[in-house]
Amino acid sequence: MMGIVAYNTYYKTYNKFERRTIMKRHKGLVLFVVVLLAVSALLAGCGGNSAKNQGGSDAKNESQPVTINVLSSDDFAGFRKSVIPEFEAKYPNIKVNFMSVGYDSLHQKEVTALESGGDTYDVIDVDCIWTPEYVTKGYIIPVNDRITQEMKDDIVPAALDILKYKDNYYGLPMFNDVLFFYYNEDLLKQAGINEPPKTWDELIQQTNLMKQKGLIDYGMVWGWAQAEGLICYYTALAHSFGGDLVDSSGKPAVNTPQNVKALQFMVDSIANKVVDPASITYDDRQMLNVFSQGRVPFGMNWSFAWSVFNDSNQSKVVNKIKVGLAPAGTPEVKSATCAGSMGLAVTSTSKHADEAWKFIEFLAGKDIQKKQAITAGALPIWKSLYEDKELQEQHPALKEMSAQLDTAYNRPSIVWYNEFSNALQVEIQNALNKSKTPQQALDDAQKKIDEIMNNYGGKY
Repeated sequence: MMGIVAYNTYYKTYNKFERRTIMKRHKGLVLFVVVLLAVSALLAGCGGNSAKNQGGSDAKNESQPVTINVLSSDDFAGFRKSVIPEFEAKYPNIKVNFMSVGYDSLHQKEVTALESGGDTYDVIDVDCIWTPEYVTKGYIIPVNDRITQEMKDDIVPAALDILKYKDNYYGLPMFNDVLFFYYNEDLLKQAGINEPPKTWDELIQQTNLMKQKGLIDYGMVWGWAQAEGLICYYTALAHSFGGDLVDSSGKPAVNTPQNVKALQFMVDSIANKVVDPASITYDDRQMLNVFSQGRVPFGMNWSFAWSVFNDSNQSKVVNKIKVGLAPAGTPEVKSATCAGSMGLAVTSTSKHADEAWKFIEFLAGKDIQKKQAITAGALPIWKSLYEDKELQEQHPALKEMSAQLDTAYNRPSIVWYNEFSNALQVEIQNALNKSKTPQQALDDAQKKIDEIMNNYGGKY
């Protein structure tokens, strides 16, 4: 601005000829400056677009601190916050603004923010059943080029796949979890049983023996209430009997003979008093409370149950519970269970994708995963860590739990998963309370699911 003022003062002090001479000189100078600025702007613009296309911060800000906003579930949030100083020390130009909410509020909070198109969050916590929705709505970005061969080789497959959709990866798991088969070793020994059952038929036989000896009323308790947990348990049982909830293309197919057989097993188990009939009203936490009283020898639950069983303030079975492979329903199957991990992904609206990925990669790293397993009790995502001597000493059941990981299956990867799940829950419950036969219930579920799929133009 001062240059223009000085020029105007100078211009007024000269005669017309001198003013024309000066104007010619200044026109040449102005033209040169304009061209120079235009070229500079063009080059800067190209550079800026390149940085943006790479998913990183603007090149001119590389030396300045960047803040990434992270939204996490409350699960293990305390641990994640505790290691942020370590991350910031490793990457001094990245600051982490960490937020967490309860799981029940997480999905809605993420969807609301991402639908607005704003850059509220750079990193979000994603449940395995949300991945197809988030991908098709463009909420999260693919990270195929960031998934290393070591990750593919050493991360538990069911965990790595929770953020995979149609052959593309969209993040990394933050912990590993599956439904484990727990048994009360003390009750089995009292009945003269030395090994847990390897098949569901063996479980029925062992249950009847313990009932004859007056040790128990029921052999197993489940969390079969009409909720998402029911689909987790049914996923495990369907695979146990050689089935799946989708066909080879990923299209929902719930009324196959194998799936019907799994549901028939559930119904018969209640009728024959192998399973506590109240199981159809229990969620997985209520099931846990019943099992912890020591009157039921068998149960399936997530990894967190182990710490509950061994807490004298919550349990009467401290040091009595062991982990075994989930029984098989058919000779062709060794064992089967359901996976239930969550992971972190980079949002499509993030202006700091590179920095966001560094934070995800840091939390998924072997050192942090080991620390999380020791201090927070979360199962690590890396297969090699299950052989770690220090971890095995900290978690006596770790080795047995690792044996189940290779036979863990995720729930179906469907864009409209919540509607699929709700339809299936209703019909499984109809079979369990004997309103319908297993075949009729699953046929009706398939019809409803096909209707939902048609509403989405055949997409799944």
